[in-house]
Amino acid sequence: GKNCMDSLYQAITWAIAHDEDLIYCICDQHVSIQFDWDILTSVIHDLVPEKVSMLFIDAKYESSIVVNQHCVAIDGVEAVSSFILVRPIYNFVLAILENREEITGMGWLNFLQFIAPHSFLFSPYTIEPKCDIKFHIVSPFRNAANYLNDYLISLQKQVHRNFHAYLIDDCSDDGSSKLIEESENITKIVNNERKYALPNIVHVLRDQNIADDDVVCILDADDRFPHKYVLNVLRAVYTDENVLSTHGSSQYFDGYRRYGVHYTKHDFENLRKRPWKSSPLRTFRYKVFKEILSRDPELNIMKDDSGHLITMPSDMALFFPIMELAGYESTRFIRTPLYEYRLHDQNDQYANRPEQYQGELLLRAKKGFRRHFI
Repeated sequence: GKNCMDSLYQAITWAIAHDEDLIYCICDQHVSIQFDWDILTSVIHDLVPEKVSMLFIDAKYESSIVVNQHCVAIDGVEAVSSFILVRPIYNFVLAILENREEITGMGWLNFLQFIAPHSFLFSPYTIEPKCDIKFHIVSPFRNAANYLNDYLISLQKQVHRNFHAYLIDDCSDDGSSKLIEESENITKIVNNERKYALPNIVHVLRDQNIADDDVVCILDADDRFPHKYVLNVLRAVYTDENVLSTHGSSQYFDGYRRYGVHYTKHDFENLRKRPWKSSPLRTFRYKVFKEILSRDPELNIMKDDSGHLITMPSDMALFFPIMELAGYESTRFIRTPLYEYRLHDQNDQYANRPEQYQGELLLRAKKGFRRHFI
């Protein structure tokens, strides 16, 4: 082809015509093909069911996060010499290449990252972190009967097993709580009256036994983890003791595209006046929440004018103070998607947008905290 995109288009159409499941794409004459094909094959068979349909083989990059003993998630891609595409992504990439208005002006490297949102790189002899971090997954919900199965499957297939999930049924009337079986790592809480997300989250954080360096994850029960290595990635990030909070990238259910941007140091000078960028998956070390309680035992920083914890937006109410206390240096943006978001007519931005907007104005008007952890 005339360029890399044309060549890729021809390769995919050829693969479809010849019923090929995999394409190994070489785009640099200096590419190295000295690797163990048996390990690569096992990695592909492992990742494809997790909807990871593109794998970088030879690339230069700025930073990486360990996924498992054979893979890392890379960021700051500087060059790509080779990569693999598998059948599930063929038609998506073809559709993008056939309608190039969407990628007008997009360079080759940005295009590759666009079609490979997870940015997984084959790294056959990676050393996994030895530390064992416990995760507390807090999941408030109401009327999620149609969605809980997806959530529970994504939870129970996590490779990292040191976690506990708290599912809080906020007065459902669709029989949601009957679908949840309590177990060694799942606690079910059923409310007799509606409390909304933030009070439910705060109740768990105050009443459960959570150690200072344990990590809390907020995952709505109508959403899910996109693959089985989510907690592996978080474990690798939190191996750095300086990391106190993370936010990241997400995808819509069964979608390929990645959504999420990072905060700048300038943003952290006044977070409440800057655009909201803290997209899920949002996490934090428990000691940051304990510091909020130490400074503000009544949690007035999260309350409305009548003295009640605001009903929405709960993400801003909780994470404005968490990020303020953690500071820019201890807040990590994770580029690889760790959250799959489900769109439906009960999402707050559809069902309760006016109330959500008023809550946002109230929270932005509050005086935030200064950084505490240095």
